[in-house]
Amino acid sequence: MTGPLPVARNERATSARGGLAAPRGSPKPPPPSNGDADGQQQIAAQHQAFDFEAAERAEILREHEVLQTMLMAHLKNEDEITKKWIALI
Repeated sequence: MTGPLPVARNERATSARGGLAAPRGSPKPPPPSNGDADGQQQIAAQHQAFDFEAAERAEILREHEVLQTMLMAHLKNEDEITKKWIALI
């Protein structure tokens, strides 16, 4: 019972043909080599940023599921109230 989720703020919208939109701005620098310390720090920072984004996305999905469960419980309660109201008539 999951519906479409809103696009995360760091994800690019899709173009008319269904592919990802082209990135804007300057091109990305080449990936650092495995031998230098600055490159290792860059890779570690990228890993940390990715892990943070993945954890944030997982938390958003958990919150979405909880909200959907709460909504379904509310709708079932409203349905029961409506049924009882009709039975009184």
